[in-house]
Amino acid sequence: MAGIGASRIFQPEPRREKSGQEADPFLAFNSEATEALVPPTPPPPPAFVQPPRAEPVREPLIRETLPQTLPQSYKVDPPVNLAPITIGLCIGLAGIATAGVLYFQLGRQQAKTSRSARTSAATPAVIQTHGTLSVSSRPEGARVLVDGQLHGATPLTVTLPLGSHEIELQNGNASRKLPLTIAGGETVSQVIDLEPLSQGYVAIRTPLSFRISEGGKQIGTTGSGRLTLSAGRHELELASTTLDYRTRVTVYITPGQTVTTSVEVPHGTVSINALPWASVWLDGQAMGMTPLGNIKVPIGSHEIVWRHPTLGERKRVVQVTTKTPVRVGLDFRQ
Repeated sequence: MAGIGASRIFQPEPRREKSGQEADPFLAFNSEATEALVPPTPPPPPAFVQPPRAEPVREPLIRETLPQTLPQSYKVDPPVNLAPITIGLCIGLAGIATAGVLYFQLGRQQAKTSRSARTSAATPAVIQTHGTLSVSSRPEGARVLVDGQLHGATPLTVTLPLGSHEIELQNGNASRKLPLTIAGGETVSQVIDLEPLSQGYVAIRTPLSFRISEGGKQIGTTGSGRLTLSAGRHELELASTTLDYRTRVTVYITPGQTVTTSVEVPHGTVSINALPWASVWLDGQAMGMTPLGNIKVPIGSHEIVWRHPTLGERKRVVQVTTKTPVRVGLDFRQ
């Protein structure tokens, strides 16, 4: 009972509602309804979780040391959804292929080296047996003799056998000799100074032999070869007492050079006859049947041949000049 009475003593009286103005919101406060009047507390915001910091992808160290000219390497992702045994087989096949390529390249290099060695061994060494001589002179145009044999005039390049030789340069009255040695495959060059030349040569071509004079003094004949004269202008006289002929020639002599001039001889006439008659050959050329008159021939000596079918053959040499015509007759009966 005591418990029951105590509960009644502390049990609050029921709240009576007032209508209209009697209802005071402050008087209607109920401690039990306090929780209903307090707004609900919003849930606390989620705690800030810092995302994991992404580490920068560092390229392999080897890329930092490679020159910029090398191609940039790229990262290749490994194949996806491949069994480990498949990946192993691929790597193994790639290794075998690489080894095969290296072995093939090594074999080609060894074969090339071996072929080059065989070619070098099969090719015999070239043995040089001659050398080259290049010679020039001041002034140019000097005759070059090697071991006494003429090879030409300077400037000259000639091939000579190996060994010692003697070279000689001649330029008019000036000459010089010197020894030299020719080595295999080499070129020996020589520049030789000679004395200035003051003389030259003249050669006169003519079918007859004439006496050559200058200033009334005989200096040679046309049959003696070339003559040595001082440089400059010369007036030469050609004469033959036998043929009663004289002529003059003007030549200009260049130092160290040979001047060649030709002299045309004049013509004379010859008449040929025979008794009873004959065929005539003059200097080996058939002229016809006698009588033959006024045949023009160069002055000088000529051979005449008469031939008769029953009386035989006769010969005679005559001199034809420019002044008097030559008349020749032959009597086979004498």
